Amino acid sequence: MDVLYIGDYKLQSNEYLVGADSFKTFYKKIRDYEPLLEALQEAPDVSVDYLDGPDTMTDFPRSVEELADYDTLIISDLSRGTLEPHFHPDAIPGPNLLRIVHDFVEAGGGLVYCGGWMTFQGYQGVGNWHGTPVADTLPVDIRPIYDDRVERPEGAEPTVTTRDHPVMDAVGDGSLPTVYGYNQVAGLRDGATELASVDGHPLLAVSDHGQGRVLTYTSDPGIQWGLDLVEWAAYDEFWLDAVAWAAGE
Repeated sequence: MDVLYIGDYKLQSNEYLVGADSFKTFYKKIRDYEPLLEALQEAPDVSVDYLDGPDTMTDFPRSVEELADYDTLIISDLSRGTLEPHFHPDAIPGPNLLRIVHDFVEAGGGLVYCGGWMTFQGYQGVGNWHGTPVADTLPVDIRPIYDDRVERPEGAEPTVTTRDHPVMDAVGDGSLPTVYGYNQVAGLRDGATELASVDGHPLLAVSDHGQGRVLTYTSDPGIQWGLDLVEWAAYDEFWLDAVAWAAGE
């Protein structure tokens, strides 16, 4: 199974204000992708390519045929603008990468779409995925609002709503770990199945789109909102099941 994983990456810098002047210094890379990437890399039957934000802008597949080299695409905590890099010299005219993702799924590809500050609408609407071709493939409706994040620093307990599904094998008779934030969506789309909820809102949902399959997890697979998730003994199994289901396996 071949997987392309994009997102869950940040660069942190410090800004200094000195009199009338200011300057920024590079501080460090924030590798939120590490838990999920390591789970995929350690699976013997999975081959995974990872692109951070800058590499996504330049190296993301430029056609459905190129993207179809992969069985599943994972998008997590990444703004739609990363796939609309109009400031690059060859961007216009050029391919519509959001449409390529849509058509890839419609033709039989798998999509795993996860939450964060830069997916769904995200932080102050910067994610801005509402109304995109990718949003049309999801099992949930993105709310057309300024900011859809729900921060739960005290923790919110998920509720399993459907157990009889291959993605839920790792959960068994238990539940998903506590989440510390999520993107609140408008609800399920027609034909979608909710597997788990949080605060009465969809947390994990699946659906078919065209010939492909799509899974959304409205929280984050990384260390912040997913603080307990990444320590969960079944973390690797859960995400491998999710990716395999999306791939049609």
